[in-house]
Amino acid sequence: MRPFLVIALVAVVALSAPLLASAACGPGQTVDLSNSNNCVSTGDVGTTPQAQTGFDVGTTPAAQTNPSSSSGGSVTLVNPLGSGTSLESFLGNILEFVVRIGTIIVILMLVFVGYKFVVAQGSETKLTEAKKMLLWTVVGALVLLGAQAIASGIQATVQALGG
Repeated sequence: MRPFLVIALVAVVALSAPLLASAACGPGQTVDLSNSNNCVSTGDVGTTPQAQTGFDVGTTPAAQTNPSSSSGGSVTLVNPLGSGTSLESFLGNILEFVVRIGTIIVILMLVFVGYKFVVAQGSETKLTEAKKMLLWTVVGALVLLGAQAIASGIQATVQALGG
């Protein structure tokens, strides 16, 4: 069981790395790993961005080229949550991520349960263990599939209580 958990953990980390890396940039942008954490538009990956001398976070590149100018330029902050600005959309994004990862884990568990059935070779104790694993894998899959429904039910209840 222990090697399977290590393999599942490595698979989850490997599959979520692109999601986590692109989460640091805005929509339509990605991290260019050849530079020091620069976000570039999706069409510009691999190109060298112009050097920026300013330190203002979230300003446009034109405003960053001369940080000592007092032209009264506005500073815009980039929302790290993406397009969602409310707690509701943030939690929805987390739920979507958990469902994606959970689906991968359920598929891997079903493969492992099949392996346990084959290895049991008719032994009653091993078959009972494999049946229990299958039962709990199916229960987990049903909870995962019902997560959106559960979330919308909780949301409706909170809105009804809050008025």
